[in-house]
Amino acid sequence: MNTKSKGLSWVRSSFFLFQLSLLPLLITINPVVAETKSDWQSQHGAHRTNLTAANAIQDIPTRHQVSTLAKNLLAQQNKVTRVTGVELKQTNSGLEVILKTAAGGQRLVPLILPEGNKLEIDILDATLGFSIRNGVTKTNPVEGIKSVALTKVDESSIRLTITGSSKAPSAEIIPSRQNLVLSVTPEGNTAQTKPDEEIEIIATGEATAEDSYNVPDATTATRTDTPLRDVPQSIQVVPEKVIEDQGIVRISDAVRNVSGVTPQRGFSNLIELFNIRGFDSSKILRNGLSIDGDDSRIAPNIVDRVEVLKGPASVLYGQAQPGGVVNYVTKKPLKEPSYNLELTAGNFGFIEPSLDISGPLTADKKLTYRFNLQYQNGGNFRDFVDSEILAIAPTISYQFSRLVGK
Repeated sequence: MNTKSKGLSWVRSSFFLFQLSLLPLLITINPVVAETKSDWQSQHGAHRTNLTAANAIQDIPTRHQVSTLAKNLLAQQNKVTRVTGVELKQTNSGLEVILKTAAGGQRLVPLILPEGNKLEIDILDATLGFSIRNGVTKTNPVEGIKSVALTKVDESSIRLTITGSSKAPSAEIIPSRQNLVLSVTPEGNTAQTKPDEEIEIIATGEATAEDSYNVPDATTATRTDTPLRDVPQSIQVVPEKVIEDQGIVRISDAVRNVSGVTPQRGFSNLIELFNIRGFDSSKILRNGLSIDGDDSRIAPNIVDRVEVLKGPASVLYGQAQPGGVVNYVTKKPLKEPSYNLELTAGNFGFIEPSLDISGPLTADKKLTYRFNLQYQNGGNFRDFVDSEILAIAPTISYQFSRLVGK
């Protein structure tokens, strides 16, 4: 046993001495590895820092770019309407305030709010012109109104303040094509209200139909003059203003303004066909009455507007494609004299003279007339494909009684 124990002790001692001999070698290698790793991190870390700095320097000019081009600045400036003057007119009910705007400006939209004995009217997207840049104040324009002041709130809004003698006056917007017109009534000319009763002021304004692209009502969906907002069907109207501004020489080209509708051309230029919502539709109406064949080609000079009813309409118009129908509404006589003579010419010998006259025939303007005459002749890039149209549309209208509310 003693001999075996001595042998184990000798083995253990030898192994311990072997480990001690390797210790200096490990101590020598570890600093070299650590130093090499430190050098790699310092070099690549510095390189990464340099890349970040370089990217930051290159990114500085592209941040928060502000356009200094004249066309961009003018485009932003044109969105703000300039008020060039204030005109006050005395009326039977009080005062008429007219804010004159520069030609081509957007229509002013006022926000009316009574405050004590003042009526404050804020107008957004508007500014004062150079001639009145310091504001305008007029005192005692009429009895019951102390002053009328127009001031600048900021670069894109102005405020019209109308001060009454004891109470805030009332104001109503009068429709106008360009200027903002307000009819102001002092508190003495209005009905007396209870002290605790709230005063509600409703400002309404609407552009005239002949000068606007917006058509508020149509007859195609219900056969009645119904506002479009009250009709559940999808209806789109192309008014006379669009037809005139685009210089339409073929009425089917006006339907290109309607989404989901594509004009189709047949073997000749005399028949109008349309593809509505993917369905080929030959259902063409003229003032609500069906027209087919060669009668579907109509002269643009006698059309007041084009109404497109999208979706099934067999309940109203009998057999028809589910895509919809197209209705041409012709021009009606006017109570005011109107005379229009035009001449249009184009390629392939195209020529189109047209005449449109209208007016009253009696002094009370109950009997009116309208006469439309249009001739169209033109060739084509293909041989033997010519077209010639002569349209004569006389109309006489008599108003037997005055309509309620007119």
